[in-house]
Amino acid sequence: MWFRKKHNPEEHRYYLLPGQGKSNRRKRQQQLVAAIIVGIIAAAIIGTTMWFMNGPR
Repeated sequence: MWFRKKHNPEEHRYYLLPGQGKSNRRKRQQQLVAAIIVGIIAAAIIGTTMWFMNGPR
């Protein structure tokens, strides 16, 4: 008992909240890239459709 290490409450003071880890940042980065790619493809499809519909007949 006398040689037992004293409990240090400051030892585990800092912790990450859910969503602050590296894996979550990587997942959000992948989702952002996927959203940008899907947005570019959708804009191209809509733009091409409008171009063909308003073209000369």
